[in-house]
Order: sequence, then C-alpha cells, then structure tokens
Amino acid sequence: MLSFDGIAAGDRGEFWRDACAQTFVGVDSQGRAGEAVGGRVRAYEVSGLAVGDIAATAQSMTRTRRLIDRADAEYLLLAMQTAGSGRIAQAGHRSLLKPGDCTILESHRGFELDFPSSFNLWVFAFPTHLVRLSEHDRHYLAGRRVNALTGLAGVARRALLDLAENGQDLRRAPAGSALTLANDLLVALLNAPLAESRELARALRRTLPLRIKDYIDQRLTDPTLDPAQLAAAFGMSIRYLHRLFESESETVTGYIRDRRLDRVRQRLTDPRFAAHPISALAFDAGFGDLSGFNRAFKARYGISPRQLRASDGATPPGLHTAEP
Repeated sequence: MLSFDGIAAGDRGEFWRDACAQTFVGVDSQGRAGEAVGGRVRAYEVSGLAVGDIAATAQSMTRTRRLIDRADAEYLLLAMQTAGSGRIAQAGHRSLLKPGDCTILESHRGFELDFPSSFNLWVFAFPTHLVRLSEHDRHYLAGRRVNALTGLAGVARRALLDLAENGQDLRRAPAGSALTLANDLLVALLNAPLAESRELARALRRTLPLRIKDYIDQRLTDPTLDPAQLAAAFGMSIRYLHRLFESESETVTGYIRDRRLDRVRQRLTDPRFAAHPISALAFDAGFGDLSGFNRAFKARYGISPRQLRASDGATPPGLHTAEP
C-alpha cells in the first residue's frame, strides 16, 4: 500500500513521481501546475497476476523509452476506469475512458495517460507470453476504448474487479489458478472487439495476394524487386510469402518475371513504342540481363521479341500467352 501518510506536503510531488516510476510497469507522472498531488496505490501479485488499484488527483502519466529499456519483463495491461475519466493513447489510438470503460496497453511500447480530475483506475498486468491473444489482436486493441458495462463484457469486468478486490485472500490458491481465471475473463471481456479484430485480419488475408500483386505491378521497373523486398514491405517472412503464392500455382519470382515479360510483349505490339529498342523495353520492365530476357521471352511465348515486333502487331501462329 502506497500513500502520502507521513510525507511532508512539500515532498509529496517527488515522492509520488518516484513511486510511479518504480511500480511493476513504471510511468513518469506529472501533476497539474499549482495543484497539490494526492493519492494512494495498492499493488500486489496473485500467482503471476499483478494487480494495481490507483486513486489519485489530476495528473498525466507517460511510459517513456527510458522506463521501457530498464524493464526486465513485458506485460499486457488491462486498464479499467472505475471513477473519473482518462484519456489514453498508444499505437496511434486515442480514447476517452469513463467509468465502466477499459483498454489494453502494452508495456514494451510507449503510452500516455491523462486524467483531468481525480480518478480511480484498476490495472491488471498479465505477463505477455502467457496471454491468449495474438500479436495482431494486441496491437489492434492497444489504446482502444472497450465498453464493459453490459453483456458478456460487463459480467467479465465485474468478475475481474471481484477477483482484484479479494486478491489478497487468494494468495494461497493453487499456483497459477488466479492468472488462468483472469486470462479467461480477459478474453471474455474482449470478445466483441476481438471478433472485430479477427474479422479485419481475415479480410486483410483475403486481399493480401491482390495487394502484393498490385505492389509488384507498381514496381516492375525496379530490377532489385525480389521476394525479400516484398516480404519486408508487407511485414511478413519470405516463407509465408511463398506460401501465399502456392495457391496461385506460381512462384513469387515466376510471377514477377511473367509480369515483366507481359509488359514487354504489349509494348512490342504497340505502335507508340515502335521506335524504342527492344533492349530499352526489356530494361524498362526491370530485366537486368538481355540474353536472359530473350531466353525467357521465347520460352514463354514460343517466339523471339524481334519476331514478334516484325509481325507488325499481328499475332503470329504459335504465340501462346497466359493470363497475368
């Protein structure tokens, strides 16, 4: 239990800032100019679940890079507003929390809390590696407001508060039991936004091959375009990129090559490019080796680039093209 009992009025600001920086997920605290800082914190751990109950005056709190770097563990924080209001910001998401609202915060990333007046906030700190939420779900939910007053979320919220308020009596419970229960309640509380998050993830996965192909088409002229560059651009592993193209019955490298060949083929039969040397068309499509281009073109279309151009745009017998 942390309180200002016995602390001289002039020392309270510094005492509070030091205490906030030393908690299990430290923050830099700053009170309002000209206003005295007051409050209390109850913090304890129940079989791996850290719980904090903060009641304090108006102030702002920031999770800084300095505090992140010195931490020896990562937590997923469930912040639950029970009195007053607070503005929360993380990962580009900003939310206003009122009593009954919750949000998720990740301790290994910076965040900001701002309380314009006295407030009460419960914080549940789950070791990140034990939380049954995917990385996508955690990032999607970070800093977003979750209404936990009604429905399944309301039931889970009340159960978590009851667990927290009686946490000191649960210290003799079997190891991990409170954390397991809290994990179940966390997933139940987040059921609605998790469904939204996962539907978004499914939609993104469905459109991912199309977005990758569009990215390729926009950068065909770059001779360095390859699977490694694509994987980096879309934040995925090269292995996963190749898996996506397995359903296309084509390799990533093969798709890039065929799109380049198709661009050259179209321009060879376009009168607007009649004065352009074949080599210039090949290099402009991203080919870096002219002899390799000629071999690939004939292997794909059964005719050389020069023969196609000599046909004056008519499709010679035996020319076989494939849909891109």
